[in-house]
Formats: sequence, C-alpha cells, structure tokens
Amino acid sequence: MALEPDSFKRAKIQIILTIITFSVIKAILVTLVAFEYQQYRQFFRALVIVVLLSGLAKVILYRPSSAPVISHILLIAGLIVIWSNLLIYVQYINIFTVQLIFMTTLVSYYLIGGRRAACYTVFAIFPVLYYFITKHLGIGHIAISPQELVPTGGDPVIALNFLTFVAIHYLYYRAFHQNLREKEILNEQLQKNITEVKALAESRSVFLSTMSHELRTPLNGVIGMVHLLKDTALEEQKDKLDILDFSANNLLSVINDVLDYNKSELDKIELEALPVNLPVLLRQIHSGLKIKASEKGLNLVLDIDTGLENARVITDPTRITQIIYNLAGNAIKFTDEGAVKITLKLISNKNDKIHIRFSISDTGIGIAAERHETIFDPFTQASSDTTRKFGGTGLGLAIVKRLIKLFGSTIQLESRLGEGSEFSFSIEFPVCGEEVHIENDSTTETADLKGLKLLIVEDNRINVLLLEKLLSKWQIETAVAGNGQEALDKLLTATFDGILMDIHMPVMDGYTAATAIRALTDPLKANIPIIAITASVSNQLYAKIRKVGMQDYINKPFQPDQLSKKLSQVFKMVH
Repeated sequence: MALEPDSFKRAKIQIILTIITFSVIKAILVTLVAFEYQQYRQFFRALVIVVLLSGLAKVILYRPSSAPVISHILLIAGLIVIWSNLLIYVQYINIFTVQLIFMTTLVSYYLIGGRRAACYTVFAIFPVLYYFITKHLGIGHIAISPQELVPTGGDPVIALNFLTFVAIHYLYYRAFHQNLREKEILNEQLQKNITEVKALAESRSVFLSTMSHELRTPLNGVIGMVHLLKDTALEEQKDKLDILDFSANNLLSVINDVLDYNKSELDKIELEALPVNLPVLLRQIHSGLKIKASEKGLNLVLDIDTGLENARVITDPTRITQIIYNLAGNAIKFTDEGAVKITLKLISNKNDKIHIRFSISDTGIGIAAERHETIFDPFTQASSDTTRKFGGTGLGLAIVKRLIKLFGSTIQLESRLGEGSEFSFSIEFPVCGEEVHIENDSTTETADLKGLKLLIVEDNRINVLLLEKLLSKWQIETAVAGNGQEALDKLLTATFDGILMDIHMPVMDGYTAATAIRALTDPLKANIPIIAITASVSNQLYAKIRKVGMQDYINKPFQPDQLSKKLSQVFKMVH
C-alpha cells in the first residue's frame, strides 16, 4: 500500500468504512427482526457482526495504516458468513449468499489484489461448487434445521447489499479517474520540467558557444602574432615568445575540452565517415606527440600489427586523433621516466569489417584500484594531489569515454599505483576499398599562393591585421571588408581570386553573404572560392557552410601552416 497513489489509499479506506457502515446497519436490522421472530441463531450471529465491525471502525478511524489488516478481517468474516449460510443457516444458495460471493470477490480485488485476492475468490466461489456436487450426489449436510431470515428482515438486507455494491464501485472508479488525472497533471509537469531542462541545457550550450567565440577570437590574434613575431625576434626573445605560445595553446586546449564535453553531454557530436589510412594517421599522431615525450626524456613507441599495414578504413579521423592524443598525452604527462607505448593489434579481418584493439600504456604514477571507475567522471583526476602537481581540467578521460562510446566500444583500464597504466579499447571499422592518400602535415606548400588576391571579410581589426601580415609573407595581395554587405559591394566592383569569410558579423553575416554571392549573375564572381574563418563550434558547421556554397572552413585560432595548407587545398581543387 506504501507504493500506491494517495487517491487509491483514500479510496480503500473509504470502501472499508462504507462496507462497515452498511454491514452494521444490516446487522442491527437483522438483530431486531431475528429477536422479534425468535430466530436466535440469526440474532447472535448479527450481534457478533455488530460488535466486530464497530471495533474495526474504531481502529480504521484512529489508525488508517491498518487498512490492509482490516481488509483481510472483513474478507474472512465474509467467507464465514457465506459458509455458515450454506451449512447452517440457509443450507442452499439463496440471493443473499450470491450477493455475498460477488461482494467478497469484488472487494478482495479492490482492497488487496494479486494472488491473495484470487485465493479469497476461490474460497468464496467454492461453496457453490460444494452445494451442487453434494446435491447431485445426494450427500446430506449437517443435521441442523435451517433458520433462514424472515422476508421482513431479508428483503431490506438484499436492498442494502445492492446499495453497497453501487457505493463500492463509485468510490473505486472515482479513485481510478482521480489517479488518471493526477498522472496527467504529473505528466504535464514532467513535460514542463523536461522543456525547462532542455531550454536550460540549450542556454548553457549557447552561452558556451558564445564564450568560445569571444575567447577564440582574441586567442587567434595572440597565437597568430606570436608566430609572426618569432620570424623577426632576437634569440633571447624567442624563449619568451615560446612561453606565450605555450600558454595561449594551453588556454585553447582547456576551451576545447569544455566545449567538447558540453557537446558530448548534449549528444551533439556526430561521427564523420571518411576513408582513412589508419597506420599513416597513427604515425602522424605519433610524430606530433614525440616532441612532447622527448622533452621529458621519455621513449614514445608506436607498435602497429604487421597485419594492419596499409589498412584503409571508413572512420572519423578527427575523433580517432582526439582519443589517441588525449590518452597518449595523459600518459606522457603522468610519466616521469620510462616509456609510453601506443599499440594497434589486429583482432579480426572478415566480411569487409576490420576489428582493431588500441592500447596506450605507460610506466607512470599509476591509478589506485578504487579510482578506476571515478577517473572517467568529469572534472575528476586520480587524486587532489594529481591536480595540484600536474594541472588539467579533468575532462580528458570523460570526453574519451564518450567518444569511444560513439564508436560502439568501451574503454578498459588496467593500472596499479606506482606501476603505470594501460588504457585499451577495440573498434570495428568498415574496410575502405579505395586508395587513401594522406598528406604529410609537416610539409606546407605555399609557392602556388604567390600573386593571389584575396578579400578578407572580418569585423575584428586584430584578426584583419593578423591575416594581412600573414598573407603578405606569402606575397598574397589583400583587401578588407568589415561585414558581408561590404564584401558583396567590393566583389561587384573588383576582381578577387578568393574570399576569407568570417561567419558572425554585423549588418550581414557570412552565411547570408555567401548565399548572395552564389546568386550573382556573373559566373566568375558567383563561383569564387570562399573559405570560412570562424570561432564557431557548432556541430553542424560543415553542413551549414556547404549548404551556402562555401568550399571549406578553418577554426580560429589557427596556426599559419594550417591556413596555408587550407588555401593550397582549396585553390588546387578549384583550378
């Protein structure tokens, strides 16, 4: 009863009180009639019922929690009346007995329910079967003369039984409809709460995206200017610029972690399906991490199964890179001596599917057994001392766990405190039949950019200055527009080889400007290459820029070689 809705609890108490009230009235009536007609067996039975029910009424009124016990007492009393009618008082099945059988069955399901109600129903109906079997076989009953109540008392009792039926049904179904209404109200409240939570989550997402944009834009200027200054800086100044560059990139890494975690929490990360040469991709990741490892005097080992040489798969290279970078980067951070090992092992290769196990092991500080589960929680590290000594947001492993889940896998951890750690997971990739070419990031072709004339569409003066200085290094001529409308006007009056377009600008944003440019009647101007340069972190960014006709995009803040490579790719594609 503790798990039942309040409306049903109230209804059960009301049903009990209704049964007691009507039964006491009937018993008093029977007492008076039986005494008058000297039917003393009926008189004493009715008197016992009055006393019993009066006591039960007092208990239920003072202790409503006793309702389940009182329900059983009432049902047992009903069964006794049914059986005593059949064996002693009436000795056949009359209408009053039938009413009691139906009422016992009905009340047992309303008040108790389940198997116990079924048992009470069987005991209530069995007298009927017993009567017909004994009558058919000619077996006699107890040798006591029957004493059926005279019609003067019997008829009102039968009428009161029908009223009891009506009252019980009304109380139960009223409670049923109240319960339905309560559920509707709860569902409405739940939907309202869900809407509010979604709105709150969306607001948080918008806030983080906006803050990201506001933080990335000045960071773009800082990181870009540092690279420009390094070209002309004195030797003693380069160390200071390296520190500034490291700090800016560290801040960018924290921003990226917070945003990635937010997107994974809202299920807004969608995996791309691109052809990837997996060994080449892993060697590039290894090459990028090797410098970081060598700075600490660590040996970074890449061990790729011989069965995976030239393995070409369909996957999301960005997310694979992010997973390995996070795990291997952590391993390097928490290892002071020894080695960090990245291992790829072939599990199976059949039916156009290749199953690969990835593992990243180290000889670092290790993780205590009791922390193996919590280490994957957001903002959590192996210990508070770890946070103080090594820093970090504690989001890396939480992001990795969610990304690996997107690949349909789970991350495993084997570690002992002071003995190092091994993180592993396995992914089944679709095999790619075509040849995959991955360009080496360490080489950047800029020769073919010489002599280009680009239109920079950007409302932030620092970013404009950065782009002008950067592009002038590569002997690229530039013009500037402060918003999409200015860009459109300049394009109509001058000729450009391409456009570098910011997305969020006053007057006319980048999407609207690109759409307007693609609608121009001059095919040369309408098909001009457009590259978006944006601090936006929308998971639908690529789809949006392709929809409005832009060729590609690059995120702020960017490294100079990233921009150079992107320009080379786009102009190679369009020429």
